[in-house]
Amino acid sequence: MCAGFRRPGRPAAVALGMLLWVGLVVPAAASEDPATDALWELNIAAFGRYGPSYPAAEDSQGNFVPLPFPVYRGTFLRIGDDTDSPIRGRIFRTDKIKLDIDFDLVFGSESDDISARTGMPDLDLLLELGPELELQFVDRGWLAADAFLAFQVRGAFSWDGLDPAYEGLVYSPELKFTRKFGDSGREAKLRITPTFATDGYMVYYYEVTPAFATAERPAFAAGGGYLGTEIAVSLRIPVARRLELWGGIRQGFYQGARNEESPLFTDDSTTTFYGAFMYRFWQSERRAETAPED
Repeated sequence: MCAGFRRPGRPAAVALGMLLWVGLVVPAAASEDPATDALWELNIAAFGRYGPSYPAAEDSQGNFVPLPFPVYRGTFLRIGDDTDSPIRGRIFRTDKIKLDIDFDLVFGSESDDISARTGMPDLDLLLELGPELELQFVDRGWLAADAFLAFQVRGAFSWDGLDPAYEGLVYSPELKFTRKFGDSGREAKLRITPTFATDGYMVYYYEVTPAFATAERPAFAAGGGYLGTEIAVSLRIPVARRLELWGGIRQGFYQGARNEESPLFTDDSTTTFYGAFMYRFWQSERRAETAPED
């Protein structure tokens, strides 16, 4: 379910930031030992997001998706057990090095709900997937957190029904800090991610062809390069034996972006709020195999 809105003001961001801080200091409910996690789980879940309709968009939209949600902790494929990467394939890992296949879904948008894109084709759902190499360089250092440097390359595919179309590459380094709070299952993450993209990806969001040009929206030829930088803070909080909450804030900074002159580039700073709950109603007796840094 989607709707177009203006983006929320700074007081809302401050309020959610305070909620995240409370999540860090309020004791969490006891959770099961991660070493004994089930191979399969079935959950009732709901996912919500409120943020820009696309990168550097002034207009925002809300997305809410309730659905049954499986969790699978296989040797190679992992589904639903990581707040930042709900789907990933594990290729290689040691105590300090991981090589995964990372998946990401980006919600689509209806152009008539976006003032800058009125009359243009809608933005379809994007599936992004590709390898991620992650190196751990701090182990519970002075920040009392693990620190990682990751390198990601993902191909993007738009989906209009069952007809996928390749939209180019997205690539980024990422600095990530992760802190786990004892055996409670509670976890906090901070991620800093500058992103770059090829011509096709930028064309998808920022190009205005002559057919869709107007007096207020002149034609623009988009090019590949720097897209922007995001800083994200997220929390995972078990609140009961079967119930878990996720939440976070992501701030996007787009000053100096390659397509800053596009008429579809309408805001150089955006805020995204996201959250979810998962209630586990079944789990398998078979346990997941453990691996380094599971």
